[in-house]
Amino acid sequence: MKILGVTGGSGTGKSSVCTILKEEGGKIIDADKITRKLQQKGGAAYEEIVAVFTEAVLLPDGELDRKKLGDIVFADPVALRTLNSIVHKHVTKEIKRRVAKYSADDTGKYRFLVLDVPIPIEEGFFDTVDYVWAVVANNDLRVARLMQRMGITEEEAEKRISAQMSNREYEELADCTIENEEDIFRLRSLVAYELKRFLAQ
Repeated sequence: MKILGVTGGSGTGKSSVCTILKEEGGKIIDADKITRKLQQKGGAAYEEIVAVFTEAVLLPDGELDRKKLGDIVFADPVALRTLNSIVHKHVTKEIKRRVAKYSADDTGKYRFLVLDVPIPIEEGFFDTVDYVWAVVANNDLRVARLMQRMGITEEEAEKRISAQMSNREYEELADCTIENEEDIFRLRSLVAYELKRFLAQ
């Protein structure tokens, strides 16, 4: 089964692209969802995160305060690298487990697999996928989308974006760039065209 890697920064519309791919018969393996599960109380990454960032990043019920943790790491590149190093090893392991599981599915339920990964890394992404799409959008649009989706200020949105790779860096790593700056109809058309090319390879 072919495996497509989809990556891109916050606010580019990567999730919209993956929603369309799901409608086209793809099985989506979402690294963000895996990360959230691993960061829950009792999850594989939870204890390590609390050990490093202390109980200051916990809610009263003991769960991680994702906004507080985000505020810390997006303001401090060292803290962000530390968090990523904790999370990535666990996420990589789970991604590989799921890829093995769905690749062995011969029922014909899925036409292809999609790895939806915000931070492209070698192990568990580049060494797993057959082809990479980078979803990009201009920064003004990304800021507006993040403000609307997350209920954060313009400054907070800009801080999150500036802590991530640039569009150019994503594009240089990818085999194909999906520009998501117009309406959903244009995006659907672009995804359908590029998916057809990918599956024909």
